[in-house]
Amino acid sequence: MSARNGTSELIALLAFGATLCGCARSASKATAPYATYQYSCCQAADIAPVRQAGVPMLVHWIATVALPAPARTVTPVTLAATLTGPFPDVAALKNVMSSSHGRPPTIVAGTVQTTDQAGGTPVSTLRLPSSTPAGFYDLTTTVTSAGGTASGHSVIQVGAGTKTG
Repeated sequence: MSARNGTSELIALLAFGATLCGCARSASKATAPYATYQYSCCQAADIAPVRQAGVPMLVHWIATVALPAPARTVTPVTLAATLTGPFPDVAALKNVMSSSHGRPPTIVAGTVQTTDQAGGTPVSTLRLPSSTPAGFYDLTTTVTSAGGTASGHSVIQVGAGTKTG
């Protein structure tokens, strides 16, 4: 009779173990992390120091894998790029842009709407008319997400526009 009790105990133990494994498997599926991304500006070629008036300037945003999210909650992200100028030199640009009054942007790219789970390589386009004055410009890039904003600045020089015809 003791062998029969041992078999019953073994069967009960195996059944209990199988139940635990099933619970652990379903729990791990419920808490599987989802990839999220953070965005920053931009490819090195995008901030080449000299731009030609009349040629669109592309800002290729970089998506970097961030900490995984435990739930599939999608957070909207807004990407923006502006150029402010012209300035006669970099010192004048820095002086005006660091003042509390600053200066309104001269050229504004359409905002790009994405999410923290989209990834990819979003692009902003700054259209530089051929009449864009030569000089130094402040490229401001802004990422807005989850109530926070991060901005960066680069100095871009715009050369004279191309003449047609």
